[in-house]
Amino acid sequence: MRALKKLTVLCLGVLSLTSCKSDDPEIVMQSSDPLKVTVQPVFGGEDLLLDSTYQTPEGYDIQFTDIKFYLQDVRSGLNLLKDVALFDYRLRGTSMIERTGDVVNYPNLQMNLGVGASVNHNDPVGFDPNSWLYISNANDMHWDWNPGYIFVKIEAKVDTIQDGIALFDHNVVFHIGKDENLKTLSFTDINWINIGSGYYFPLKLDMLHFLNNGTSSIDVKTEYTSHTMAGQEVISAKVMDNFKEALTPF
Repeated sequence: MRALKKLTVLCLGVLSLTSCKSDDPEIVMQSSDPLKVTVQPVFGGEDLLLDSTYQTPEGYDIQFTDIKFYLQDVRSGLNLLKDVALFDYRLRGTSMIERTGDVVNYPNLQMNLGVGASVNHNDPVGFDPNSWLYISNANDMHWDWNPGYIFVKIEAKVDTIQDGIALFDHNVVFHIGKDENLKTLSFTDINWINIGSGYYFPLKLDMLHFLNNGTSSIDVKTEYTSHTMAGQEVISAKVMDNFKEALTPF
């Protein structure tokens, strides 16, 4: 009996470094896991490819040429997953966040869609060179003429004349920023997918849903541009609202 007690104490004492053998598959003893958050742009039921042709709810042919956006202060309660991340579909594909951490610490995630006011107006040269807010990393996602970051950037070309002739001469340009357009995202009861080498949380960005989510629609023939300037408040707010609704777990 005394030997058994010693063995139990020894097993408990080293639990933080290793694990006592268990047949329970629900027990995870890893102290640090590779974690990934990915974003797959889609158009309805199919993966979206930049420069490929899709059809808007109004019947226009559209080619998306650029999709970028910031997520900032990504956390689960007090557990910070990422201070800031920049999605750039053309340059980095579906990658959003990659880091290591305890997956059990992130059952839910809350984050800013955009860059919070506490850092939005800081000098971009003053950030760590490894940060996505640093001037050369932010690149065209920072306005030098209007200090602050672009939260969401969507660019596209549209053929608005349904005559069978492919003429994508109508440009769509949404560059949305400013503190008042910041949105908060919240994902609960996350099902982190174990892929053996780590865990990932896949999101999808449905650009068809962005154009029309059933309650709010964007007709790109008449609502096609915003640089978040005076007089563009309505379309800027609609772009951010619809974008938020379009970004959901797979």
